[in-house]
Amino acid sequence: MNQPNFPVARAYRAILRHSRHLTETTKHLEWEVVEGGKFDFLAGQFISMTLRDGANEHTRAYSIASAPGPDGRFAICLNRVPGGLFSNYLCDLEPGARLGFSGPHGFFVVRQPPVERDLIFIATGTGIAPIRGMLAELTAPGAALDRALWLLFGVRHPETILYREEFERMAADQPRFHFVPVLSRAPEGWTGERGHVQEVLRKHFAGQRDFEAYLCGLKAMVDDVRTILKGEFGFDRRQIHYEKYD
Repeated sequence: MNQPNFPVARAYRAILRHSRHLTETTKHLEWEVVEGGKFDFLAGQFISMTLRDGANEHTRAYSIASAPGPDGRFAICLNRVPGGLFSNYLCDLEPGARLGFSGPHGFFVVRQPPVERDLIFIATGTGIAPIRGMLAELTAPGAALDRALWLLFGVRHPETILYREEFERMAADQPRFHFVPVLSRAPEGWTGERGHVQEVLRKHFAGQRDFEAYLCGLKAMVDDVRTILKGEFGFDRRQIHYEKYD
């Protein structure tokens, strides 16, 4: 597999510039690097944040939910976990707070140089984070979008479609980008896709093999989709790129 040159992981400190709710339990946090030099990363990579609690040190990995830019900023999105030390700490932070992290880490990035295939991105929940960064880069102003991009995004309810307006605007601006939210607990009146992303994948793409797949979300979904792509669609494993969340 062709891959880009990966930046070397280093230690940094960042200041929280902006925090907002995506849902009642999900936050979007925007950070600016203030120590450690220029922070280079590839869309789809993750960082490892460190929290010191007395003599104890806690580390958590978070996917970067933004594309690289010139301003030294990056975003993450996370769920508040009941009783979770790190998630509650981050969700309660106010702008101006500082935190150490290392990175970038990981190899879940869009293959370079681009292959001549359409791309399908499949995410559930906060698994949308690295894919948001990838799509932002692929559809950036001036980028030559010469292939179709599909996003199948599985959540439970309409109000939990993270970054919904952003993806809808992206689809309106880019005719070759197709946004397909999938609701497992769709309310009455929902006119979009229902069920799970696995079923919608079969519905729209059964029998097609000429595209690359990028998957991110809980392990069960990723494993199911990989089995469908390889066992039912006949994909080569090199066409499937994924990252699993516990």
